[in-house]
Amino acid sequence: MKIEINCTGSDTIQLNELTEFQGELKERSAGDVEKIIKSIKKHGFSFPFFVWKNDGKNNVIDGHGRFKALQQMAAAGEEIPALPCVYISAKNEAEAKEKLLKLNSQYGHMTADSVAAFLGDLKLDFEEIALPSGVIDFITESTAEDFEFPELKSGDRDTMCTMNFTLTAAQVEIIKAALSKCDHKKSAENPNSNGNAITYICERYLNGN
Repeated sequence: MKIEINCTGSDTIQLNELTEFQGELKERSAGDVEKIIKSIKKHGFSFPFFVWKNDGKNNVIDGHGRFKALQQMAAAGEEIPALPCVYISAKNEAEAKEKLLKLNSQYGHMTADSVAAFLGDLKLDFEEIALPSGVIDFITESTAEDFEFPELKSGDRDTMCTMNFTLTAAQVEIIKAALSKCDHKKSAENPNSNGNAITYICERYLNGN
């Protein structure tokens, strides 16, 4: 299968000329990389690498997930064409790492409502999209396929509502574990299984059970 190049950059570069720069800053599972491979096969290579040239090395500042995915594809025998890239200026390694962190920083946040409004009537495969933790009612790989946004109506707010919480990673895992064990996930009023489950858990708490 030939990989399509669906973007442009200031230059192109061969995969074997790139150097990993991020280290263990961001964890990626084998499943995460497989999703990136699936996306590349479906959409082509759609975003250029951001590269910092230093001491003869082409350090990847942005695109580490795609870099790992392409390396796996190359190892599996896929032919990888020259890849678009954009060169980033940095005086030294400290500045390059600072810019990498800024690229990965979040100065805003998404909510279920904002994502729903952005998508409108579009239906996307959430298996391919890694949204921030806590967005869209704790969507996980097991629930993403069943999730449907409530219809956004003009004028008054829809009867379907969302609640957003700021949680630690440990708290998110506790909630996920509780949701996975709760078997009260069906409701004629609410098609969202996680919403039904967390409501049932809260009702039991209020009733002292």
